[in-house]
Amino acid sequence: MDTQRIAALKSGDYQVFAEVFECFWDKVYLYLVKKTHSPEAAKDLTQMVFIKLWRYRSSLSSDYTLNEQLFRKTKQVFIDWLRQETRRRQFLAGDVSITDLTLAGTAHEGIAISKDVVNAIQTLPPKRKEIFELRHIYGYSYKEIAELLGISTKTVDNQLLKANVQLRKLLQTAIYTAVINEILHHVN
Repeated sequence: MDTQRIAALKSGDYQVFAEVFECFWDKVYLYLVKKTHSPEAAKDLTQMVFIKLWRYRSSLSSDYTLNEQLFRKTKQVFIDWLRQETRRRQFLAGDVSITDLTLAGTAHEGIAISKDVVNAIQTLPPKRKEIFELRHIYGYSYKEIAELLGISTKTVDNQLLKANVQLRKLLQTAIYTAVINEILHHVN
């Protein structure tokens, strides 16, 4: 039965996909609720699992059961989510890459720069901010952002370029102040 389902999925049989969705949705969702401790995140991730199942159906193999392949995808989606959550938490905690430049001589100055970065990101136009966050905070690829937002990868690239230019202008003052403070700290 599994080999027939897999063959049907690979050929793009949407009815079989709907049956697989109905059959496995609860099992995938419950697994993800257990792992994430968040019903909302689990719903989103469960949807992502089935989107990936459909999108990458041509890579299904009759060497493994559908259950094994589906849960392999589920585990990968969960791992991706964990990575994104880690990035998000680091960002919210102020561990922004600009502080790694060690421009600030003290932890207090580093926190000030992090706040400047957060404030600068908040000034981006809504769509540009969304694209910037999806790329740099949540770790999505250009292609994933384009698919998620229904835009071209070129638009993603252009918006990220504009965001970087805008942020660079806004942050020049913060960086300049941190450099001057560092110089003054070493002179004294």
